[in-house]
Amino acid sequence: MEKDSSLDTLRQLKEWLDAGAITPQEFAELKQKLVFNNPVPAAPVAPAAPEPPISPVPPISNSPLGTPATAEPTATIAPIEDPLLPPVLTEPGGVSQPAVPPTPPTGMPGFSHPLEAGRPGTSPSQEDTFVTPATAETEEEYIEDAPYTAPAKSPLGTILIIGGVLLLLALVAYLMLGSRDSERLTSTTITAADSVATPPEIGPQSEQIDLPPAAAPETIRVAPAVPVTPPADSVAAPATPPVDEAPAVSSAADESAAQARIEGVLQNYYADLQASPFSASSYFAPKVERFYLQQNTTPAAINAELEKTHFPEFLEAQSTIEPGTLKVSPPVADGSRVVTFIEKSSALRQSMQKHQQTAAQVRVRFDKNFKIVYLRQEKLLENTFSD
Repeated sequence: MEKDSSLDTLRQLKEWLDAGAITPQEFAELKQKLVFNNPVPAAPVAPAAPEPPISPVPPISNSPLGTPATAEPTATIAPIEDPLLPPVLTEPGGVSQPAVPPTPPTGMPGFSHPLEAGRPGTSPSQEDTFVTPATAETEEEYIEDAPYTAPAKSPLGTILIIGGVLLLLALVAYLMLGSRDSERLTSTTITAADSVATPPEIGPQSEQIDLPPAAAPETIRVAPAVPVTPPADSVAAPATPPVDEAPAVSSAADESAAQARIEGVLQNYYADLQASPFSASSYFAPKVERFYLQQNTTPAAINAELEKTHFPEFLEAQSTIEPGTLKVSPPVADGSRVVTFIEKSSALRQSMQKHQQTAAQVRVRFDKNFKIVYLRQEKLLENTFSD
């Protein structure tokens, strides 16, 4: 263990003086004893510290504040080069005074101060806690990563790829070697085989029948033949069946007559519809299935509707059938016929004060008495207004 030096002891005393643990008088006495080589034994260390025991310091007189301490003979020594210690004073003349035994200390109640001399085990000053202890740097061992190894692939994909390539090569070889061009198609020279004419092979064929061209249908009007009366003396010959031409001629005549009658009824209907009064019973059957938007109506109801909505609104009304559009169907079992045509109409609209021109597809059904039982505009083809 290193021996305590006087300089360390003086520093310790200075720290105690600064901390207020000892008075200036006690500091001066202890310093004089230390200067004159009067060793001050160190106080015993706490039992917990494993250090050798130190003899206790002899009691130092603690004089009252008013009583001056007895001066002891001093000797001139070299000054201590310590800026923390006060200068050493020597008495003039070098007169030595007898030593006075120390008086027992009269301590004040409640006051105590450390009596340990020499180097203390620990410094009373506060340790520096803000300095972080240096930690030993440990070098981490660099471990090289293992090289990446791709996972094993299934051989099925490789087999399929190889098989596909082989099949493609085989197909290309077959197309290149199997389909050779014909020399007769690509050669520019004429060979002996080219001059030989071979008749084409003809297999068994059925007899071709030449049909005469179909003639366009013609309507032939034949006058009824007057039967010839054979003479009475002639031999009775077998009667031949008459030619069935009269029914065809009569049916054609009936169709043309029916179409002419229907066309006349419609023209009279549109002529009477131009202005009031209008007689619906002259053109409609007693029971009408439909008249424009009305259903299951009568001629009287038709007259009332026209007087209410048509004549006051549609002034100067004119309606005609577009030429070439009238079509009459053959009669059905009950004798009714269906007629279709395009209706052209023009009128002055009273509410709008504009002229209106319309074109509509109309369907009309006549009964066997040529009375209208159904009339409707199926489709409006044109509707324009003008001033």
